[in-house]
Amino acid sequence: MRPLLPRDEIQARLLRVFPREAFDPVLSNPLAASALAAMLYVDAIVPDDGPVPDGATWARPSLCLWMSDEIYRHDAEEERAAWRQAALRSRRHAETLEAEWAEENARRWYADNTRETLRDETFPKWLDHGAIRDRPGVATNSSAPRWALTEGFAALFDPALEGEALDVAIEAWRETRMSPGDRFRIATLRSRDHAPHAIEVRLPDGTTRHLEPGDASRILQGVIEKWAPARLIDPVVLSISEPGDKVYLADESRLRSLGLTIDAESLLPDAVVVDISTRPPEFWIVEAVATDGVVTEDRRRQLLRWAEDQRIPPESCRFLSAFVHRNAAIAKRRLKDLAADTFAWYLAEPTRELAWYEMGDVEGEGDPFSPEGR
Repeated sequence: MRPLLPRDEIQARLLRVFPREAFDPVLSNPLAASALAAMLYVDAIVPDDGPVPDGATWARPSLCLWMSDEIYRHDAEEERAAWRQAALRSRRHAETLEAEWAEENARRWYADNTRETLRDETFPKWLDHGAIRDRPGVATNSSAPRWALTEGFAALFDPALEGEALDVAIEAWRETRMSPGDRFRIATLRSRDHAPHAIEVRLPDGTTRHLEPGDASRILQGVIEKWAPARLIDPVVLSISEPGDKVYLADESRLRSLGLTIDAESLLPDAVVVDISTRPPEFWIVEAVATDGVVTEDRRRQLLRWAEDQRIPPESCRFLSAFVHRNAAIAKRRLKDLAADTFAWYLAEPTRELAWYEMGDVEGEGDPFSPEGR
């Protein structure tokens, strides 16, 4: 059987594999760490792919919950095998064995009624990421043991794997088991954490701007370099507003061609991007929500008044609240406050977009996401 890590170290590694900023917390919370520790203890580990050996050990959620610190310290192979055999039969058999070990007062890590979280949330999400396999031929509502860690995932919790070797192993596992979208999301968050210097943004016309370091600038970089080319047909950045009264405006000739007189002294939105391919042009008013600033109903009214002052037709305005990722505290807290007829976008998932609109407004008008349908 594999050597064991302390439970707190198992959770620390889980958080390195599934950063909470990028993944659902049920993948790496203390309950998940406890389940993983128990499955390692009983050696519920199977090959990553292909046939499973006949003698493989499978675990049920309740077995993971019966583990305790006292039992976990009985880590000799013969003790682990004995407890596994007893726990796979029933809790009563496990308790009988524990009494023989003078551990009858051991405190279980979790109560039995916690198994639904493992069964319905943690295990299915681990399954999606290739961290676990379910037993072929066992119904989802069966009480029979049906879950086992994959060998590649279990190897990440080898106590001998440390430092740079652990980082390399985690990255190699991600390469084979995670989708490109998951890996991009992690890379985005990692680059954010290691970007103390100015952020260079390449505008659609090929010119570049340097923004102050920080989440808001990184969001704006994503909006301009990723969202705009994917979402709009012929985007032009009219303005970028940064803290400290730093404002970028498109050149005067471009503004005149659009009939605009943007006042740099007024309260600007974080960015204004226009799609000049549409008739009339569509003006996207963007708020980069790093700490606050989501487009609420009140903020939308303010922005529409600002647009009128700049001679931008209100009916041509679209609104985008842009966040770092869905698990960001500000995103979870303020998503409910989005104004009607606005959109939301996440830097960590650049190919997706959320829309919040009155369905009656688009009935019979086609796809609300396409220029023809709006």
